[in-house]
Amino acid sequence: MNPRLLLAVMAAQLGLNLLGLHGLAAVLPDFIALWDLSESEAGWLSGAPYICSLLAIPVLVGSDRYDARRLVIAGSLANGVGFLGFALLADGFWSGLAFRMVQGIGFAWTYMPGVKVIADRAPPGTEARTGAFYISTFPIVASSSYVCIAWLADLWGWRVAFLAPGLASCAAAALVWSAMPPRPAAGAGASFDLRPILANRPAILLILANFCHSVQLLALRGWMVAFFAYAATVSPGAPAWDWALLATALTFLGAPMSMAAGWLGGRRGMARVSAWALAVSGSAACVVGFAAEWPFWLLFLGPVLMHNLFVVTSSGSLGGGVVEAVGADLRGRAMAVHAFANAFGAFVGPVVFGVALESAGGVGATGAWGTAFAVVGAAAIAGAALAGCASRHK
Repeated sequence: MNPRLLLAVMAAQLGLNLLGLHGLAAVLPDFIALWDLSESEAGWLSGAPYICSLLAIPVLVGSDRYDARRLVIAGSLANGVGFLGFALLADGFWSGLAFRMVQGIGFAWTYMPGVKVIADRAPPGTEARTGAFYISTFPIVASSSYVCIAWLADLWGWRVAFLAPGLASCAAAALVWSAMPPRPAAGAGASFDLRPILANRPAILLILANFCHSVQLLALRGWMVAFFAYAATVSPGAPAWDWALLATALTFLGAPMSMAAGWLGGRRGMARVSAWALAVSGSAACVVGFAAEWPFWLLFLGPVLMHNLFVVTSSGSLGGGVVEAVGADLRGRAMAVHAFANAFGAFVGPVVFGVALESAGGVGATGAWGTAFAVVGAAAIAGAALAGCASRHK
């Protein structure tokens, strides 16, 4: 299949499925007030989709034997059910948590399985690069979720706002079904035998680095708007901006960085580029929370911008590195383990951030924000060390 058309179709389905990904984060301060949530409960609600992702991802292991296209279609439909149910039926923490977990099935069966769909159809020699570019479209499409949900909520309320991603996910299922021709999976290995993946040291190191990357990334995505809202109250010279729109812009800026990392990784090594990006983003995270009371433009153009530029840079290079490290017959299993680490980190990040924030003083204390950001920044720095080890073992 033509790699450009393949990438276009898969990026489009990803965009439709991720339309509501960070939507809750965009209106999280409103939900904290509406449902009387503690910081820890807000963290659990933010990380809930990834709890269920951990249970849904093992299905991807078997995609060495079947076409992952079917999994993407099923995941799109699950995503639609999760968002439509949240919009129509959620009325508090527990019901909201349940529908957020259904959304996790949708995320697990659409994002990383998309890499497998691409790897099975891309011309030989282009699989890692095409897969890395697909992953790099994540911040472009995910960034729209902040502003889309925030604006719709302002206009018609949060229930109508969450209907939009539900309908978009159903459209994604129809797109993949109609535009992506079926074909047999490229691999034919023992579907549930993970020993070849666990024995592949570079792949495992990169998968563990991806866990650390996800801890930092999803903690930032889940709490970014709430942090901006706090900084606006304590930072001298803070403008009256639309913080959801700012979060959208900063998330979008990560896309060219991730694509550049995928391009550079193809020449200098995916693991090496990932290690560098994780080290920079982790270091910036250790500063950004404590800098909330700095003059706004110094805060924004310094640690905030640096953190947001590099936090997503390693996304594509980590995924591309795992594809490079394994053979065609192991890609389904490798992507399953990679996706499991991604989802586990995505769950841990927002929850740990919320717990650290609450334990250190809550949303009204600069030191608490600094502590929470530093915790996830330390995880990213650990990921940089793991990716560096992977580059030396290649």
